[in-house]
Amino acid sequence: MEKSQTRLWLLILFATIVRLIITWSTGLGNDEVYYWTYAQDLQWNYFDHPPFVAWLIRLTTGNLWIHHETAVRFGAILSSAVCTWLIYQTGLLLGTKRTGWYAALLYTSSFYCSVIAGTFILPDSPQMVFWFSSILLLLKINRATDNHQPTFWLWCWFGLTAGLCILCKVHGIFLWGAVLICMIFINRKFSRQPGLYISGIISLLLTSPIIIWNFQHNFITYTYHSARVSPLHASLNLLAFLREITGELLYNNPIIFFLVWISISGAIRGRYYTGKKETQILLACSLPLISVLVLLSLFKDTLPHWSGPAYACLIILVALKLSASSENMPKSIKASMGLFAFVIVAGLLVVNYYPGTLSPHNEQMHCGEGDPTLDLYGWKETGRLVNAVYKSDVLTGTMPGLAPIIITRWFPAAHLDFYVGSRTGQQTYGMGKIFDLHQYYWYNMLRKKLIKGDDAYYIIPSSLYNEDDAAHVQSDFETSGPPVIMPVYRNGIICKNIILFRLKGYKDAVPEEQK
Repeated sequence: MEKSQTRLWLLILFATIVRLIITWSTGLGNDEVYYWTYAQDLQWNYFDHPPFVAWLIRLTTGNLWIHHETAVRFGAILSSAVCTWLIYQTGLLLGTKRTGWYAALLYTSSFYCSVIAGTFILPDSPQMVFWFSSILLLLKINRATDNHQPTFWLWCWFGLTAGLCILCKVHGIFLWGAVLICMIFINRKFSRQPGLYISGIISLLLTSPIIIWNFQHNFITYTYHSARVSPLHASLNLLAFLREITGELLYNNPIIFFLVWISISGAIRGRYYTGKKETQILLACSLPLISVLVLLSLFKDTLPHWSGPAYACLIILVALKLSASSENMPKSIKASMGLFAFVIVAGLLVVNYYPGTLSPHNEQMHCGEGDPTLDLYGWKETGRLVNAVYKSDVLTGTMPGLAPIIITRWFPAAHLDFYVGSRTGQQTYGMGKIFDLHQYYWYNMLRKKLIKGDDAYYIIPSSLYNEDDAAHVQSDFETSGPPVIMPVYRNGIICKNIILFRLKGYKDAVPEEQK
């Protein structure tokens, strides 16, 4: 094996070990554990996203047989390893082995690529594999076209990977936007190739279940997402804009963020470190997504990781520039890797060992409110504490066995399912609006319905406690006893409380919002 290949595989191995350490030392986050619930009930689409993340979790957990954070996240770790190899191959195609190596190092030091999508299980995790595969294929199609070589099968593969990318996350549609830009501005020969149209049919067939599911469910996915991002009737929101820009800078690693925009600036001024068309294709696969999100953020709240695939693609431009100007390892890459290592170590220490909470709220019912580290900490302890109370209640006849847990929002409902229900056998049951419950609105249809006179629990961490939600739930029952307060400690100091209400005598067979 060549030296360049050896060091690439060593990088992948080392990064994989780091990601495994993260999975072993942190609990599942709000989004991750919610996607685990997708895997409990495989469908062709879900309230928030297409189905691929559910399939991946179902696979890595051994058809749900392995109930552990690492198994749930293992698809993300595998995806990240594959993406490191793919970005290396893309750098090798457009430049040299050094280009590929620099691209792999920068990819590994990106917080979005290596942790957000590369360790935590999100729709972005498998999406990145198909995103990079599609870009690599599009670059090969461009070269084959210019060299008068056949492109039919390359287009078929592109249709497959682009379709699968959309099955991960609807952002994949921007790949076809890039094809349209290429057809009009970069390589007009594309439009005369039959493979292009076969490719479109393949992508359409692959994504048709998403459309069919939404047709059957009143296009709820697009109603939800359009409400989140539509700028119509929205006023200027400079705070959301600043959050988007700051998030892009931090999520992608500040050093990479600035290197990307320096490379974009150079490309716009005509400084190309690979073919002009190939540089333009990389820009076509990235700038439209970034531009749309930045424009939307002027009016609506956006999430910075939405632009992650675009910045990941632009890492290739950075690698091309750095490999052309230096034979030695650039200081910028060393700094990027160093910053990444520092943040990961510091983050793990804070999540697991910070005394108490980062939140200024220390009162009993709101302790830990606003502390983002608590999304990843204390859930196993929560399962142990609730299980002890539940077993005692059943043993003493205080509550019936398998009394459901009432939830009003999708988080922390999924955490309660994963960490509590897996111990006690209880199911969660949603009471609330569809935009608060998300997929739990349909999970209700698969679970035992509450009937008049039923007893239940309402369980919520103090970091997420809401008086209005609690009052709403309690109003649907005849009586509600005083809350049981169970402290969760971090490094010997309370970081949050688990609040448990025993609810007696359900009043109606159908929650008000679902009549």
